[in-house]
Amino acid sequence: MEAPPDPTEPALSGDADAEVAVVGGGLTGLWTALALCERGADVVVLEALRCGDGASSRNGGFLHGYWSSLPRLVETFGPERALEVARSCDGLVDAVRALDEDVWLTEGGTLLVSTAPAHDERLERDVDVARELGLAGEAVELSADELTVRSPLFRSAVRHRDGGTVQPARLVRALRQAVLRKGVRLHEMSPVLELEDGLVRTAGGSVRVRDVVVATNAWAERLPPVSRRIAVFRSAIVLTAPVGDLEARIGWSGGEAVSDARTYLHYFRPTRDGRVLMGSASGEIARAERALRAFFPALDDVPVEHAWEGPIDVSSDRLPFFATMPGARIHYGAGYTGNGVGPSWLGGRLLASLVLGDPVSSPLVTRAPVRLPREPLKMIGAMLVRRALLAVDEAEARGRRAPPVARAMVALPRAIGLPIASR
Repeated sequence: MEAPPDPTEPALSGDADAEVAVVGGGLTGLWTALALCERGADVVVLEALRCGDGASSRNGGFLHGYWSSLPRLVETFGPERALEVARSCDGLVDAVRALDEDVWLTEGGTLLVSTAPAHDERLERDVDVARELGLAGEAVELSADELTVRSPLFRSAVRHRDGGTVQPARLVRALRQAVLRKGVRLHEMSPVLELEDGLVRTAGGSVRVRDVVVATNAWAERLPPVSRRIAVFRSAIVLTAPVGDLEARIGWSGGEAVSDARTYLHYFRPTRDGRVLMGSASGEIARAERALRAFFPALDDVPVEHAWEGPIDVSSDRLPFFATMPGARIHYGAGYTGNGVGPSWLGGRLLASLVLGDPVSSPLVTRAPVRLPREPLKMIGAMLVRRALLAVDEAEARGRRAPPVARAMVALPRAIGLPIASR
């Protein structure tokens, strides 16, 4: 039986002082606070609701860095810097273990599966790039017969070594307990109403600080330096009832995290308590459940017991970025683009380094993602591209060629230098 929720920490009341205020009590904010206090900083965390009440504790729970993203990294940064970014997440699993809490960590690697002929090129690209970099073990081709998980839709797959899964709410809870043990002052139910260099105000009080870290992910869109670097999309997940004979029905003895090669991908994994989680980057719960039934007809009699959908921050080049506002000691990070459970650990370390004035050479800090159009063009463009991508995905899944208008709209973002939500 799950333990009851931890008591809510009191809201900020009155005025206070601290060296650093971290705005946001999700994964990025908590990893940042932990990294800072381990280096002796006096930290206050301000969370609008309870820690993890957003996407941080309601997500697919895929725990991996960027080894499975080598093609995109090479395209964006070149081979040498791509490897630098990939290696920078290598301490992630050790950091999770060091929390010394049961977060349901399973290290089964990740699978990228092809479910249509149009997906095969994506898998081949993963394998080819890894080989070109002398890292063939990072992307290994598998036939459908070689997979431990069975689905009538699987044609082939690529296994990525890097990857595991966690129960994300347990990870948030472990981090929350860790920062409290370290002496971080945590104030929940304390939405920030005003933010300026050296001062943060909530309804109940204010904190005078030297530095501020904004770690609110999709909600960071309100911050001027971030607003044109990200677009807010949505993701959705469904979770089945426990399946006592899951392995007999569909295998999955290795516990791998799996995603398909659609642009608006499906992502799925088994849980420690025998459930199946299915996610849809379309942001629609109904699509996630339809995918569950299509991938695993052997589970048609298993009901869905839980569902969630919410916002995610998608950067203009689909990689996160971390920076400091010019002329102010306000630092921020955003743009995880659906892969934040693992990289938020790296984000916390990079943000802590920015606060403490350490030299930082990571391309995730030194680059500035391409700017998106101003509103309302950004919203309209995102809506049109989303519709086109979904149309292309659905056509390809049926082995058909998408309509010309949809294909042209899908190609447009990359043609103008914006790989956001593009293939």
